[in-house]
Amino acid sequence: MPALSILTVVGAVLWAVLVVVVQLLTPKQSALSMGMSGLATGRYGWLMKAAFVVRGLTALALVAAVGVSVPAAACSLAGLVFFALWGGGSALLACFDTDMPGHRPTREGAAHMLIAMLAYISAVAGMALISWGLARAHSTSGIARVALVLTVLAAVALLAQFAGFGAAARDARPGRRKQPALEGERAPAHGLARYAGLLQRVFLVLVMLWTVVVAAGI
Repeated sequence: MPALSILTVVGAVLWAVLVVVVQLLTPKQSALSMGMSGLATGRYGWLMKAAFVVRGLTALALVAAVGVSVPAAACSLAGLVFFALWGGGSALLACFDTDMPGHRPTREGAAHMLIAMLAYISAVAGMALISWGLARAHSTSGIARVALVLTVLAAVALLAQFAGFGAAARDARPGRRKQPALEGERAPAHGLARYAGLLQRVFLVLVMLWTVVVAAGI
């Protein structure tokens, strides 16, 4: 396995370890309903911010690995650009804290949300184009089939998490609450909003799994 591919796999494993550790250290933040970005705002927030940076560097390592190892005919330049945007956006999230439920919206939180949304969309676009490119070469056609399946699953998970967080945002509006919430109080989640955090985690795991599969297969 090329050195860049090994670096990619190591980065994905390190990201997973950091995420699990910070979640265990912050048990009050529900993995079902709360987005992972909330883990970057507490006492152990630096661990989650490190995970953002590691995730970004892992994506960039894969871009370099594909660019070096994959034949030109099977290498999608647009796909690499999109996936690089995913990596850059992931790392940039460490610079902007998200808005926590019950707190007033901030410009920093809005920037975090916008960067995350664009990065997630870029990830799926990059995955689709890179996977399709790999399918054009006989040497990578086998791994491309697995990559395409993971891409479809990630796209579905992306839409589901957007719907979940959209439902959570609607539930958080003052007019939708039966009783006013105090500053910092978390509004109760209902329906799909209850699983927004889980859907986000499923999406991110699929993206990282795709990253590992491609890195190991090229």
